[in-house]
Parts: sequence; C-alpha cells; structure tokens
Amino acid sequence: MVGAKRTGRRARHSGLCLGVALLAGLPGAAVARQNIVVGELSVRYDHQERSYDQGPVTQVEGQDPDQPVVVVIEDRRGDRQRYIVAPRLTFSSTGQADFLEFTWAPGLNYDNLYESTYVDQDARLRMGRDLSRQWSVEMSDSFFFGDDPLLGNELRTALIIPATGEQVDPQATAEDGTASDDNLTEIYGRRRYWRNTLDLSTDYDYGPDRTVRGRYTYGVLRNDNNTGSGSYTDYDKHTGALSIEHRFDRRWSGEGEVRFTRGLFDDSTLVVVQPSADTADATDSQTSTLGGSDDLREYYLRVHGGYDYSPRLHLFTEYWLQRTDYDVDLRRDYQVNNIAAGLEWDFLSRFHLSLSGGPSWGSFENSPTETDYNFNGSLRYDLQHGALTLSGEKGYDQQNFDGRRSGLTDFWDVGLSLDYRFSQSLSLNLSGSYRDNRRLQLPAVNTTVVVDPEALADQAADDPSFDRIEYTERDTNAGFSLSYMFWRWYTLSGGYRYFNHDTDNQALGGGSYDEHRFFIQLSASRELLRW
Repeated sequence: MVGAKRTGRRARHSGLCLGVALLAGLPGAAVARQNIVVGELSVRYDHQERSYDQGPVTQVEGQDPDQPVVVVIEDRRGDRQRYIVAPRLTFSSTGQADFLEFTWAPGLNYDNLYESTYVDQDARLRMGRDLSRQWSVEMSDSFFFGDDPLLGNELRTALIIPATGEQVDPQATAEDGTASDDNLTEIYGRRRYWRNTLDLSTDYDYGPDRTVRGRYTYGVLRNDNNTGSGSYTDYDKHTGALSIEHRFDRRWSGEGEVRFTRGLFDDSTLVVVQPSADTADATDSQTSTLGGSDDLREYYLRVHGGYDYSPRLHLFTEYWLQRTDYDVDLRRDYQVNNIAAGLEWDFLSRFHLSLSGGPSWGSFENSPTETDYNFNGSLRYDLQHGALTLSGEKGYDQQNFDGRRSGLTDFWDVGLSLDYRFSQSLSLNLSGSYRDNRRLQLPAVNTTVVVDPEALADQAADDPSFDRIEYTERDTNAGFSLSYMFWRWYTLSGGYRYFNHDTDNQALGGGSYDEHRFFIQLSASRELLRW
C-alpha cells in the first residue's frame, strides 16, 4: 500500500513500484507482444500575469503620526515568466490479453522573473490484463510534482497514449473552467506540491451489455514546503466503489453505483482571538488555539434507468445522493438528494442534444430541509471538420479535496467551445465559460479567526445555521490555442487564456484577480524503437 496517513515523502513513488510488481506477476508477458518506445523533446515559453484588485500595502509613519504614508508594494505573487525544457519518454507494450503503458516526463524550469531553476516531475503507469473473456483487471498510477495546479489537473486525467496514436500536448487546448472535487484550486497561485494517485479496478461481464465493476482509489496530496496560510491542505483519500450496468432487453437498461470515501487530513488549528474586556483595541487581546480532526466520510449513491425510444432518442431518469459527515464539530454534516429526468436526442444528422433536470433537496445537520433544482444540458453541432458545443449546468457540488476543503457548493455554469481542424496539420480550439459558486461552508478551518471563544461555543450549540457563512465566487474563463504539425515529427503550438476570479469575501476567498496566460511551444516527437 502507498502508506498510511502523513507518511511523508517516502510515499511518493510507491504506487509506481506496486505497478512494476504487478506487471512482473502477469503471466504470458512475453507472448506475441508489440513494444514501442516514443521519445519527445519540448521547448516552451510560458508567461503568467495575475493582477489582484488590491495589492500588498504597508504604512510608514511620516512626520505626522496621524497621517501615515501608504506605500504600495509591487505585487508579483501570481506572475511567472518561464523557459521550460521537457523531455518525455513513453513506452507501451501490448500482448494478446494484457497491456502496459508508461511515461516519464521531467521538466527543467528557469523562472526569468525570479531567476530560479527547478525540476518538475510527471510519471504515469497504466496496465491491465484479461483474466478470461468476461473478467479483466486494470491498475494505474500517476505522480505529479510541481507548482502549477492547471497543468497537474490536466495531466492527472489525460490519456498516456491516445486512441488515435497521436502524441498530444496536455496544454494544447484551452481550459473550459469546469471544476471537480479532485481539481486543486487556482486561487493560491503557484505552490510546490506533489500528488500520487493509485487506482485499482476490475470488470466482470456477466452477459451482453451487463457489467459489474469494482474500484479502489488511493490519493495523496502533500505540500513540498508548508507555507502556512495559502498552502494546500494535505490529505490521504481512500475511495471504494461498486457499480453495475444491466441491459434488460433491446430497449430497457439500468445502472447503479455506490461509493464511499474516507478523507484523512492533518489536524487543524483554529486561531481564537479574545479581546480584552477593558478595551476594544484588537491588539490588546489573548490568543489561543483549538485543535481538531478534519477527517471526513463521503457517501454517494446513484440509480439510473434508461429507455431507448428509437435509435436516435434515449430517455432516462435517475436519483443520486451526496452526503458528507465531518469528524470535527465546527463543520456541519450535510446531505443532498437529487432526482432528474432527461433525454439524449440526435434530432438532426449534425445536432446532438442532451438535457436533464429535476428537484433537489437537502439539509445541514440540525437544519431544516431546503429545496432547489438541478439541470444539465448540452447542444453539439458537428461541423465538417470540427464541433461547436454549448453547455450549461446547475446543482450541488461537493469539493472537499480541492486543496482548501471548500465543502458543499450551490453552482451554475455555462460554456461554449469550438474545436476545428483546418487541415491535417493545423487545428484550433476556442472556449469560454462562466461559473457561479455559492459556497455554503467555510473553507479550510485553519484560516479562520474567531473572536470570543465563549460566544463561538454558544453559537455552535444554539444556532442551527452555524457554519453557514455563505459567500460567492465567480469565475470567467476564455481562451484559444493553435497547433501546427510540420515535417512529420515537429509541432508548433501556442495559446492564450484569460481568467477572472471574483469573490465577495476577500478574507476567505483569497482575493479577486485577473489573470492572463499564454505559451508558445516547439516539440519534436518520433518513434525510437519497435519490436
């Protein structure tokens, strides 16, 4: 196993070691195999500029003590100017009943703005085997060490070897701005961290379109250097899931899934400031700390039923439950229930519509039930050499593993994207999105300052809405990228991304800012060996 909670940096590469051990145990590894080694070298310039609404300031006393001089310090917290040289080595081995894929890509970074040099690491392993015609097993492990959450989130979910056989630059397409529970937040800027995710799964086909799947995932997040406020929250995450897909006949089908997650966090330290009873001066106070466990349990249940009305029209209905129980009393447990009905309709040869929605209801611990609604829709138009997609979503999202434990969020978002290939060599991606997050809980507790601990205890005991300090974050995202392949082995790519983060709670949200990022990259990739 990758290690217990807070085992430190010794756990970094153990997932990869487990993969090698499992590979050694696969029988028939040398029978009728095809092995390919692909080498790649990329040279890249990456520019990032972030402007906060209010930069750091300091006060210097002048001749008049009542009129201090305010000095604005240059704010370079979110700025980067980097030159990156990144070799990549990919190995794949495919047999009659098993496969192995491995990639290793260190990145040598030189930061021109801060005149510093450091090395990022990305290593990923994926392997699987068919134990019989009905039963298969698969294992994957991914490791990322760096300071760019945008790149880390993209690499974590990218295919090692795409099905088309083409080598794909992970940042060749603009981000669509959507969030998920495991994606690290961008608001902290650049922080050195590492992540390791081990995934084990097995599938058993007990009939045509009838599959049972079991899965276990272990994820680790660690800060390279704990920088206090603004650093990510270290955690160990264990997830077990069981799902079933069953087709009853030519028209009717059903799905079901249960999932349990145990999150283990470093114990938090809540800073408590109690002002003196004799004065209102905040500097005349007593400060103490209260420790507590931030560990949690997540429960997820989904039931889905579908009906194929025609080859072009699929109708469905589903129910899903989200629940989180926190060990610490300062965060309220919650449960959200959702029902939706919808359709997937290819109503014209080039138009594809997916639409669903329904009621949602849920409550925090000791709070009355609240009602809302959920919605999910997308409309795709297939062009001759691309696709144009419009999407929208509304509902509840739980983000306990985004690096700051944002918790339950009531959100809605809209997005538009265009993928177009002008020729076999030249392709374009355009995207834009807007997301509104109404945060229903406090983020990481160790960033909270509470005045008067006695009032805090009374409020926690008597007020059912405690921990319901709601605030809103709005994210606007737009970008484009171009990629041009030439001379068979070479690719020139470039892109630009604009991101605006706006929050109505500067203390909890990290501050509002505008960010501009662009890159230009030249890469050479070719097959080195095949046997």
